[in-house]
Amino acid sequence: MSLRWDKFVWAVRLAKTRSIAAEALSKGKIKVNGSNTKPAKLPKVGDVIQVHKNTAVFSYKVIDLLAKRIAATLVTDSI
Repeated sequence: MSLRWDKFVWAVRLAKTRSIAAEALSKGKIKVNGSNTKPAKLPKVGDVIQVHKNTAVFSYKVIDLLAKRIAATLVTDSI
C-alpha cells in the first residue's frame, strides 16, 4: 500500500486537512526522524514524527500504515 506523508498526517488527525498537512511538512513544522521531508515521500513503520506547535514539540511513532482516516479516540498522545 502506498501512502504519502501528507495523507498519513491527516489520517492520524495531526492536521485538519491534507493541504494543511502538506504545507506543514514543506515548511518544516512537521519533521520525520529529525529531518525535513517532502509530503509525497512514503512513511514506514517505526518512523518518528515530530510536530512543532508554538514552543512545544510533540513526538509520535508510526506503528501501522492506515487505509483510511481513524477516529479521534484511537489516536494516542505521544510516545
